[in-house]
Amino acid sequence: MHTFVRALSSIGLIAAAAPAAAGDLTVQAVGAGRAIAVESREAWIDGGFGRLTEGRRPDTFETLARGEAQLGIEWTPSAAFLVRLHGTARTEPDAAGGWRAGLTEAFVQYRPELRPDLALRFRGGLLFPPTSRENVDPLWQSPYTLTLSAVNTWIGEELRPVGLDMAAELGEPGGSRFELAGMAFGGSDTAGALLAWRGWAMGARLSVAGETLPLPPLPTLASGGAFGEQLAAGSRPIDELDGRIGWHVRGRWSREGRGLVQAAWTDTRGDRGLHDGQYAWATRLASLGAELQLGPFRLVAEGLAGDTGMGSDSGAHVDLRIRAGYALVTFAGGKGLRLTARYDRFHNDDRDGVAEPNDESGWAVTLAGFYAPRSWLRFGVEYLDLRGDRPAAAFAGTELDAGARRGQAELRLRF
Repeated sequence: MHTFVRALSSIGLIAAAAPAAAGDLTVQAVGAGRAIAVESREAWIDGGFGRLTEGRRPDTFETLARGEAQLGIEWTPSAAFLVRLHGTARTEPDAAGGWRAGLTEAFVQYRPELRPDLALRFRGGLLFPPTSRENVDPLWQSPYTLTLSAVNTWIGEELRPVGLDMAAELGEPGGSRFELAGMAFGGSDTAGALLAWRGWAMGARLSVAGETLPLPPLPTLASGGAFGEQLAAGSRPIDELDGRIGWHVRGRWSREGRGLVQAAWTDTRGDRGLHDGQYAWATRLASLGAELQLGPFRLVAEGLAGDTGMGSDSGAHVDLRIRAGYALVTFAGGKGLRLTARYDRFHNDDRDGVAEPNDESGWAVTLAGFYAPRSWLRFGVEYLDLRGDRPAAAFAGTELDAGARRGQAELRLRF
């Protein structure tokens, strides 16, 4: 996997140096600064039980600032070929290193048109699963809110396959379009570790290749605990561990200006074993998504349900049923005005009864507003109220409640 990613990076460097006659080179970039007021338990990125990437105190608001930059390079040597590289850099809490930068996405695409109404598409590389109905802006960004739903927060953190995605697209622009697709992939073998041991979270943090995400201070993860052999530093979400190929299939119907319906199934086929300090989680999930356009209003809904687990039934193991979903309504007015309200629900059922209880349930309400007076400039504000319990935190000697409140103001520059 690492060799393949390096090869794609080399292709990107060649693209950047290529003359205009060799194809078109497009650069997209986003730079954002945020002022944040947050009331939350210690952030999970700091190794705590909080559901946000900020926070240290659950009983009082604290203020801080964060910055982020996204850079995307696309090279199209011909109408059918595309090479994309996407990198991320951001500031983080001091306990998490203070900053993080790396490769977020890298793939090569070949899309031949067989007829005006029929095209094939092949993508190979490090990919986001093409299911999100929120992250529809360039660089896997959302035009609706600053904080992603619980569903897409988790996908951005832990589900980043390295594989080959193949799709057949039927229909002409302006009419009904159908897509049938499948993917064979490696990587993402630890997808499930965060949901089981940390629980659902909400943010907009996109994991980069090679990074390690911290896990909470559970007794079972400590030396001598039931899962004490788990890598002490945490989980590396893009790693391939067991050499087994996972698969994903999806179908989608859409009509421009009207709406969209899609369904997908994903199976990582993890062998549940321990590999050099990390478990290969067996994660299976079904997801549904829909959109409906009503004049200036758009309704968007998405949800997933499935199960994840690791370890042997005869020893320490985890088996968890996972469910999460959201619905949002957004209004797009003139002069770059957008207002959005979203409601999230999430729930986990502990099915193993081993070690700490991994059950949890919760909900969140998000209100956001954006004003973009120029194509390259956007102002945004958002308020998030998240409520939920986390029995595993009480098992570890802290409070059961894992709720949070956060207000944000953002200035974003785009080109």
